[in-house]
Amino acid sequence: MPNQSGRPHPTLGLGYRLSLRLAGVAGALGFIDAYALLRRRLFKWSVCILSYHRVGRDTEFPTYVPLTTPEDFEQQVLYLLRRYQVISLAQVGQAIREGQGIPRNAAVITFDDGYRDNYLYAYPILKKHGVPATIFLATAHIDDGAPFWWDRVSYAVHTTAVEEPETERLGTYHLRNTNDRWQAIRTMDVRLKQMLDHEKNLAIEELVKRLGADVPAPMARNMILTWDEVREMARNGITFGSHTVHHPTLIGLPLEQSRQEIADSKKRIEEKADQPANTFAYPDGREGNISDGIKTILSENGFVCAVYALPNRLVSPGADPYGLARVSPKWDFTTFLLSVSGLYPDLASVINRPRKA
Repeated sequence: MPNQSGRPHPTLGLGYRLSLRLAGVAGALGFIDAYALLRRRLFKWSVCILSYHRVGRDTEFPTYVPLTTPEDFEQQVLYLLRRYQVISLAQVGQAIREGQGIPRNAAVITFDDGYRDNYLYAYPILKKHGVPATIFLATAHIDDGAPFWWDRVSYAVHTTAVEEPETERLGTYHLRNTNDRWQAIRTMDVRLKQMLDHEKNLAIEELVKRLGADVPAPMARNMILTWDEVREMARNGITFGSHTVHHPTLIGLPLEQSRQEIADSKKRIEEKADQPANTFAYPDGREGNISDGIKTILSENGFVCAVYALPNRLVSPGADPYGLARVSPKWDFTTFLLSVSGLYPDLASVINRPRKA
């Protein structure tokens, strides 16, 4: 169910609402902060790498892309400044590679994809407080302003007048009301991420054609960063990493095609931003989408580290610099605290640990 900003409401179900209330009580009583302090004393060091996507008050159309309000983002930045040492991602990667020490209370801020609201809303806050951050760019989208595939799907499903579309690759859906449309997008997202990149692109083109709706070019261009905005941020403490050229799922591509996606993106960023692009974020960054072959390509192209998105974990000693985990700030300040403290990632790791037969 979408909330008032048009985004899907995260609090689905009584059990989930109760867990958030309990988390809120734990935060108010100081338990979450105490857990974070205990964790730092138990471990030699650990780094919280935060993964954001968009910062703003609303989106152009309903979407599942995580959106953090500017007010929440600034509150989170101020919390990090009080409790953590915010450093750059490249510093973390270099320290791990060279066996150097990392502060016990280190944190890193990253953004994926290159949405323009990073410049409009997040960048002024980061600049105001002197906080470093890394934005990962899918360079073809910066060049031509084309929308990302998941935005095309969301826009098409939410704006179409077709109520029962049938597609060869994605199946048949009922789009009679808002809840139907949200459920359809969720199902399509799962199915599309299971496809090889070429098949996925064909399925999206078929869907958009069948629904008769696609993101208008002016709207799409306005959603994505421009190189002028990238250069301004690069002059003021923001670094830029590669997110490939076209945002493919690399695990399904021939290695030579992956090499081109990685190398061309790095070269383009360095030309346009006039700074080294030596960090990388895996598109569709699930741990299972990483291979040794892709890591070798990253090493050969001079990347110091690479990050993924799922599962959520803090980075600890012995971490692979080309397989650094991140955590999501989630939906509000309480769930942000659960993530950065390590409590949510630690609990998820225990719950999801494979059971012995």
